[in-house]
Order: sequence, then C-alpha cells, then structure tokens
Amino acid sequence: MNKVDKLLDLIKAIIFSKFKQRVFKGERYDIKYVLERNKNSKDLIIVFTSCTKVGQKARYNYVRTLDKYKCNKLFILDDFGFDKRGAYYLGENGNFGIEKDVELLIDKTICNLNTNKNIFIGSSKGGYAALYFGIKQNESIIITGAPQYNLGNYLNLPGHKDILKYIMWKIDLDSIDYLNNLMKKSINKYLENSNKIYIHYSIKEETYESDIKDLISLLDNKEIEVHKDIKEYKYHSELTRFFPQYIKNILDEVIM
Repeated sequence: MNKVDKLLDLIKAIIFSKFKQRVFKGERYDIKYVLERNKNSKDLIIVFTSCTKVGQKARYNYVRTLDKYKCNKLFILDDFGFDKRGAYYLGENGNFGIEKDVELLIDKTICNLNTNKNIFIGSSKGGYAALYFGIKQNESIIITGAPQYNLGNYLNLPGHKDILKYIMWKIDLDSIDYLNNLMKKSINKYLENSNKIYIHYSIKEETYESDIKDLISLLDNKEIEVHKDIKEYKYHSELTRFFPQYIKNILDEVIM
C-alpha cells in the first residue's frame, strides 16, 4: 500500500466515523460501529481494527478494500485502552465485559439480518479478534492476517505493557499466562463449529516464531480447515502492503 492509498484510507475512515458511526449500548460498554446494509444480500462481513501508531486513536480498517463487495458489512471499532488504541476487544481491569458486549453486537446483527454466511476479517490485533470471535460462530469464514497468538507474551513486550495492564489490571505471570492461553482454549472449545480459516503471514517477520508458528501448529494438529498464504517479507508492518489484496482474493472466491 503506497502513501496515496494510505491517505485515501485515512480520509475514508474519518468520513466513516463522522457520518456513519453508531453506538451499540451493551450490558456494560458502548461499542462504536458502522453497519452498511444490503437488502439483496444474506452475506455479512465483520471487520476488526488493527493497532494504530502511538498517538493515533483507533480507526476503521479496510473500508476502501471492501468497497466493491455488495453485501452487509459490520465494522467494529476498538477504541478502548489507556490511549484509545484498543484493548483487543477483550476487557478492562480483569473484567472481560468488552468481549461480551462485542459478542452481543455481532449476535444481534447476525440475527437481525438473518445471514447465511458470516465472514470475519482483520490483521494483527484485528486478526486476533477476527479469529477469536469468528471461531465462536458456526461455519464462519475467517480471513486473518498475521494474528497474535501468545497474547500475554506479546503484550508484555516494551511498548505494549500498558495494554496488558489495561486489560488485566496488573502485570504478572498469572495475567500473562491467562492471555497466552485464551486463544488456545477458544479454539479447542469450538472445534465442532466447522469454521474455514484463511490465514496470511510471513515466515520471516518478527512475530512468526513468537506467535504464528504456534498458532499454525495448533490449527494443523486439530485438523481445522486452514488455507495458508505464506510470504517472506521481513517486517510485521508490511502486512499493509500484502493483506488487502489477499482479502480481495478470498472474497472473490466466497462471495462474488
């Protein structure tokens, strides 16, 4: 993705927030979202936000990428956290009420639209959320780019500890272990949901050894249907160059 594309994405996200954004009143939290309806479609795409740079509040992702797809689209914003950059759609101070209210929004939308096909999309932090929430829905399609897996270890790294503290209230081994096991437990719990997972990643970027490798091993061992798009770029940040086209490639197969 070049600088012009990034600028256009930013402008689109700002317009989204200003003119289309709504608030879902959950049991405990207000969840910001944009729902684009298409009365001629029974497909629903659900999109989660990745982490922005320090100093930038969370914003909607892949809005332009999805422009051509004539279906229902639910964009969910994760603007929680100490600096409004996100809390992985999970919780605050050890209470996972954010996760519960996001699930309520997703379930309500699926019910109201009476969807036949639900597609969860996200990269990095958003990729974690797409996988985490997507596997809870029966026969969902998940398109994820380089998601975290050992989340406690990842958030215990320099630059991320404030997010860990926001979610878990304190930084200790129990908190780290809890988050490390969260995705694994969820995958094991919903093995019977017959999900289809499309995962894009690079074997040479910095999160492959720490996260992606373990995730792929678990998915393969559980014989979950996984389609892998394996690249060799060096940096996690290069996701923005490759993942949008991967999204389009898969959606062209499953929707168009």
